[in-house]
Amino acid sequence: MSETNVGNALHPLLLRKVVAALDTAAADLVGAHDLTADRWRMLEVLVLAGPMSMARLSEELSLAGATATRVADRLVGDALAYRDVDPDDRRRVVLRAAERGRALHAELSPEVTRAQEHVLAGLGEAERAGLARLAHALAGVPPLT
Repeated sequence: MSETNVGNALHPLLLRKVVAALDTAAADLVGAHDLTADRWRMLEVLVLAGPMSMARLSEELSLAGATATRVADRLVGDALAYRDVDPDDRRRVVLRAAERGRALHAELSPEVTRAQEHVLAGLGEAERAGLARLAHALAGVPPLT
């Protein structure tokens, strides 16, 4: 990384490395349930934020439309999510977490959180809270509850 080091500036590769480390920490846990990082993230968004259109899921997850569709197809095929007609616009389809997906998320979420917290273990509690606050601010999104 020395070639890309620009002093104390935040280089985009640093953010990618953090995301990769967090994904790697969770990979074995979710992989044991035949999930990829993208499938886990989509399932998590559906469980935490509720039903969403494919366009919104693509945007939320920063995935190309075709990639988001493949990820959703796999979740639907594994009975972790299902497609439904949007009650507000019957021309639009939304994806929602199935009970099986919610149960799997409830089972894995604490373990994934612990594994990912291990990546951030070198930071103090205040630093982690600050990092989360800054990440939300930079992404322009409020924290998920």
